[in-house]
Amino acid sequence: MKIEIIEEKDNPFLKRKDLMIMIDHAGQPTPKKDDLVKFLAEKYKVENEKVEIVYIFSETGVARSKAKARIWKEKPKVKKKEEKPSEEVKPEEKEEKGEKVESEEKSEEERPEKKEESKPEEKRKEVSEKSGEGEKSET
Repeated sequence: MKIEIIEEKDNPFLKRKDLMIMIDHAGQPTPKKDDLVKFLAEKYKVENEKVEIVYIFSETGVARSKAKARIWKEKPKVKKKEEKPSEEVKPEEKEEKGEKVESEEKSEEERPEKKEESKPEEKRKEVSEKSGEGEKSET
């Protein structure tokens, strides 16, 4: 396997190096990301955690791949949101605290009326009955 760095850009704003890599792997499958990470970590003398492989694409019909990698000077810290359990207060507890409690159920007068839809089978019967009346003839 032969690895050639095509392009190397230093990105001081994001504190990283952006690399475009061409990999010749005759008689072998596309190299794994882990193998490429180990190679780049050794070459640039950094820890494996600071090397990020964005993608590896193989060319069709040729044992050659193109890869994009990033070598971070400082690995960016990603803040994960901690989900707090929802604090649902029961109406009884609200009354104890002196909070106004609204009834969750609406009275029958406040509820919007639902239109009763007939089932498709009933609609078919109604249509067939209507069409049957017009076709009757006295003979």
